Amino acid sequence: MSPTAFKVIVVGGGPVGLVAAHALSRAGIDFVVLESRPSIVLDAGSNLVINPMGLRVLGQLGLLPAFDAVSSPLAQIERRDHNGKDLGTSQAFVHISENHGRSLRAVSRHDLTAVLYDSLSDESKAKMFANKRVSNISITDDDVTVLCRDGTSYNGSIIVGADGAHSIVRDQMRTLALQASQTKGPENSQVNEEQPFLTTYRALWIRFPTQGDLHPGDANETHGRDVAVQLFAGEDTTVIGIYERMDKPTRERIRYSIADEEALVGRWGHLPISRGSTIRDAYNARVGDGRGAGMINLEEGVVQHWSHAGRIVLAGDAAHKFTPSTGAGCNNGIVDVVTLSNELANMFRSIGGVHSIPTTAQLSATFKAYQDTRFDAVIAGCIGSGQVTAMATWQGQPVKFVDRYVISNRTIEKCIYSRAAAGIAKTPVFDYINGEEELNGKVPWTQPMTSSDFAVIN
Repeated sequence: MSPTAFKVIVVGGGPVGLVAAHALSRAGIDFVVLESRPSIVLDAGSNLVINPMGLRVLGQLGLLPAFDAVSSPLAQIERRDHNGKDLGTSQAFVHISENHGRSLRAVSRHDLTAVLYDSLSDESKAKMFANKRVSNISITDDDVTVLCRDGTSYNGSIIVGADGAHSIVRDQMRTLALQASQTKGPENSQVNEEQPFLTTYRALWIRFPTQGDLHPGDANETHGRDVAVQLFAGEDTTVIGIYERMDKPTRERIRYSIADEEALVGRWGHLPISRGSTIRDAYNARVGDGRGAGMINLEEGVVQHWSHAGRIVLAGDAAHKFTPSTGAGCNNGIVDVVTLSNELANMFRSIGGVHSIPTTAQLSATFKAYQDTRFDAVIAGCIGSGQVTAMATWQGQPVKFVDRYVISNRTIEKCIYSRAAAGIAKTPVFDYINGEEELNGKVPWTQPMTSSDFAVIN
């Protein structure tokens, strides 16, 4: 049955899905969010780093005070090798703050999702559904239907797949594309790879109390052959990520056990993470009854096709996956939502407002404009993150030399971030939400915060 009003089904209730909920509610577009886990806000997963691209969007939504209360600003990065030898201090975060008006901030996934969820209206919260594992997606020329494992179904106009690297929406989209290719012919097919991401590194994250020689806002890195460590200290807890190069890259999903975690700690527990602590110390002190840790693959790649038939579109890790070395993953997911929302807003302006029903052709054009706008940026982001991880794990003498002797040069490092600033300044914000500019650095933003177009959408 075709919907009588435009409605978006967002699959995935993580940070990207929650930003989408804010974006849609502000635009006056009906939606539901389906989250597979038992709660929208869960105390699970590693920390995230939010950079000025993401912070600016949070500011536009009026969420920076709440976000600042649960996150820690990051300043300089102390770098050392596997033997504890000083590799020089990186001022990367300082340069970014000077250029764009805000320091990067570390936050737990729990606290970020809590800020995003708690700030939604009661009406929007009523559209959020947990324990909804998608089992099937069907589409027609007019609508989409999502069937969940518990037997419930949801009908809407489009689906936004914000359900992570192992996206069920992306898998279903591929199945539908394969079916379509049988009738349209392979020359007209847009079928993604079944396993679009390549894993070269695995990661163990550990959360433990901020104590000893660690202080809130500390950022440390340990570099060396095949293994690197990143540390971000918060007010109460600190998180480290240990990135280990695998013997052979794989596209297969691997589920790790506690025994796998302990084996990795057995291999690398002696490595320093600060002046007075090691990986073993952190693992032994992990919070949450010993479960303040987890082991995952670090997938990399960019999906070739982000949408299908004008009815399904991907965002965030469902569309592209980076290594965590630059902290760019979540931020790029937020920017995806901004770009997609702006393209939808442009479409609705052209057809008379959000109460009009767009055609499949209009939606396909909107999704294409969204991917075209974002594609080059996420390709660059994916390559850049991979290069940083390779450099930190000394994958060859050239990158080892750069890591040890070039990055620590203050003049060169400042030049690198000065050159990158113009690209960061082009990052969009919502063009239909009025907001006060709270990030003012040396490099002006290309798109102003204040917009007069909000009334036109409605």
